[in-house]
Amino acid sequence: MPADPRPDRRRLLAALGLSCAGLLLPCYAAPQSRTPAAAERLVVAIVSQTFFYVPLWLGLQRGAFRRAGIELEIVQLGHGSQVEPLLAGEIHVAIATPESVLQNVATGGPLRLVAGNTGKLAHSLIARPLLDSIEALRGGRVGILNHREGTFFQVRAMLARHGLHYPHDYSVIETGGVPARHRALLDGSIDAGLQSVPWSYQAEDEGLRNLGDIIDYIPHWQFVSVNASLTWAQRNADLLQRFLAVLLASTEALYAQREEAAEVASRQLPTRRDYALRAWDYYTGSNALTRDMSVSGAGLGTVLEVQRSNGLLDAQASMRVEDYQAPEFLAAARRYF
Repeated sequence: MPADPRPDRRRLLAALGLSCAGLLLPCYAAPQSRTPAAAERLVVAIVSQTFFYVPLWLGLQRGAFRRAGIELEIVQLGHGSQVEPLLAGEIHVAIATPESVLQNVATGGPLRLVAGNTGKLAHSLIARPLLDSIEALRGGRVGILNHREGTFFQVRAMLARHGLHYPHDYSVIETGGVPARHRALLDGSIDAGLQSVPWSYQAEDEGLRNLGDIIDYIPHWQFVSVNASLTWAQRNADLLQRFLAVLLASTEALYAQREEAAEVASRQLPTRRDYALRAWDYYTGSNALTRDMSVSGAGLGTVLEVQRSNGLLDAQASMRVEDYQAPEFLAAARRYF
């Protein structure tokens, strides 16, 4: 039998501190032979402290990025734009919503989705205790991330099904991400807002109302993606591929290690351990945290349609989901095995 030309799999996994034991899908790791002697700096932006980022934090905790030759720096965007920092090279990768990337591509810009992260909506509409129905939000204030991305359009679609239309029937307030929205609900500065698992669990236990799950209204939506400038990615292909390889392996580790993943989520969000365990059950049971990091074609198609119908994409903008992606870097990360 001819020798396998690929690098020794066990050595590679050991170098990253990862194991395929008990996993249902292949593990991924950066080839030892291509790992630089000195760690390369990579700045990754996140939006807020949510479960979507557990693979990132898990890889850090295990030292997997360092062993892949990556000195990872994480910055938080809040409700700020990812576009300008990506274009300026202030950040190299953003794990964030895709809408502003689509807008950039449609105007000839270099930004692209290089991988998926959260391919389904995992949010509930949480309201203050006295509001017992969506109809009761008439005249109310709803918290969103900002006016150009996901939560704004999702809230509009959900409330419209109940006869409430923006801006006549309610107002919106930019709060930033989920933790900030939770605080705004508790202090009364907003009346409702979409909250992801496990923040929705915590909200209910604190006496807030769950008015329904957004996925019952919008079944397909690419909520979070891994985004980068194609210009930067092509110049730093090996670095990006190693990053994606570790993120793939860390996502597999999350699926395999319920207790460890919940411990990381509990510390980083932060949230109670029982909420973190319930969140693990939800995200792994539904594949909301996409196991293979692929982009949902149906989900991205929905986002494109909503963007165009709201005038954020030109009527002539392409509706081909392929035109907004650069899948070759993820494919290369997978080919490491």
